Amino acid sequence: MKLFKNIFFTVFLFSSIHLVNAAPFPDRAIKLIVPFTAGGNVDISARTIAQGLTEQLGQSIIVENKPGANTMIGTDFVAKSQPDGYTLLLAGAEGLAINPHVYKKVNYDALKDFSAVGIVGSFPFALVVSPKLNVNTLAEFIEYAKVRPGKLNFSSWGIGSTSQIAFEKFKQTTGIDLTHVPFQGAAPAITAVASGDVDAMMVPLSVALPQANGGRIKILGVSSEKRIPTSDSIPTLSEQGVPVVISGWQILVAPKNTPSAVIQTLNQSLNKVLNSEVVRTSLTKGGISPSPGTSAQANAMIESEWTRWGKVAKDAKISLD
Repeated sequence: MKLFKNIFFTVFLFSSIHLVNAAPFPDRAIKLIVPFTAGGNVDISARTIAQGLTEQLGQSIIVENKPGANTMIGTDFVAKSQPDGYTLLLAGAEGLAINPHVYKKVNYDALKDFSAVGIVGSFPFALVVSPKLNVNTLAEFIEYAKVRPGKLNFSSWGIGSTSQIAFEKFKQTTGIDLTHVPFQGAAPAITAVASGDVDAMMVPLSVALPQANGGRIKILGVSSEKRIPTSDSIPTLSEQGVPVVISGWQILVAPKNTPSAVIQTLNQSLNKVLNSEVVRTSLTKGGISPSPGTSAQANAMIESEWTRWGKVAKDAKISLD
């Protein structure tokens, strides 16, 4: 009995010392991995969020770009990082909802290897066409394409990108047939539309508007459920008789098994950032609609989007090594 008491006291003593010495999270800088190149929309969102989180958490949030393989390099890096909250990922549909369905080998499990912190926001796509195309409405474009099966083309910023999958959904819904022309980035892809080398594209509205305002492309509709308040003159695809509602999104995730207390701290801080007027204004100008919420809602969204984007990709028979 005396030996048992001594053992119990020793365990209690060391546990107490550990609790006293355990530093509150976070006690050092946090890395925020962006699986895209610097300067793009996701990178800009990451740096906006990082600044806000730095102020909320009192520790530096360091943005680190790890592009490549349709976001798989950066995504896999975070999946295999220590689950301590000090390595986060600003993910999108490519990494968590599309790649698992189009690549034969993906080194992470999108549904099992991550714990969602929270949704950053979503953005609508705009269907744009070349000004050289003799159409001015969505109905005219669909009719124009239907009588020219396989003769028109559309661009994207890569095979398996949200840009391609969104257009594939549009094709499946309308029954038109266009050839896919992938580019390395949204800028060259929409430039090809503006020059007339490519006929059409699905591109984030924020990217399309400057081009449309300059007369370089035509916007025929947006993929949102309702019209965008800041661009309410642009009709949705749905109100024009094409029920395509599909949005890109950005979500903050951590490696699976990150302590729930850490996830909660990060989620609360993220929500404060997203609710701040400065950040909301910045994200909105970049075409992102901020979406504060719970980590449970974010996890549920990953699962539902995995199914939704995956079905479109499979129906389009997109397969990559």
